[in-house]
Amino acid sequence: VFGDDNSARRYAALDRDAVTCKYFLLSTKQVQDSLKLTQQQLKSFESVWLSSSFTNDPAIAEYRRSHKQLLAAAQSDEERAKIRREGNEKYSLLLNQYNEKILQSTLSPAQTNKLNELFLQMKGLHAILEDTNVARELNLSKEQISRMNDDFNSDCQTLSLLRQRFLRLQIQPMRKRDRADLDSEMKSLVQVIKEVEKDRDDGILAVLNEEQHRLWNNFCGAPVS
Repeated sequence: VFGDDNSARRYAALDRDAVTCKYFLLSTKQVQDSLKLTQQQLKSFESVWLSSSFTNDPAIAEYRRSHKQLLAAAQSDEERAKIRREGNEKYSLLLNQYNEKILQSTLSPAQTNKLNELFLQMKGLHAILEDTNVARELNLSKEQISRMNDDFNSDCQTLSLLRQRFLRLQIQPMRKRDRADLDSEMKSLVQVIKEVEKDRDDGILAVLNEEQHRLWNNFCGAPVS
């Protein structure tokens, strides 16, 4: 994940759900200090940061048991593949619910509010399109939402291809290349992705009127270094 030099906005980052983003924030020292997390709170979050602890959740433990039984009873590779595919979706949902439950039970209302502000700072303006509550609080018109979606979607294909290229270079380049050459291309890709995302942010911001812009800044709260 690549941050901008003078902003909390995380550019050139793969899209993730809100809960995953919030745990990323909680894992950073600056956010821990800003929220004044106690050692007991940090210990509670270890159940999320350490994957081996996921078995402590009854719903996930039951899912694993039943999933194992389904795989054992499967009659063909095609059936097993279907079970795994559907199982991955179910597991992701249960994991997200478990992680969100830990957040809600561990943080105080004030800490939750501050974390939500930092999430908006990190995610950027397209969080408006993902959270109907934010859009409602901003009192966006249908025309504004439509324009924002058009601006956001216009660069989606370009960004997708750039991100795929970046990931492919990280995992397994198509041909044998010098390390310095690879690093140079990845650095260039990151810069291009950042600039495209900044343009997209500006496009969405331009849709807001002065009062909506003020409200958005209030929602984001005070910046954290």
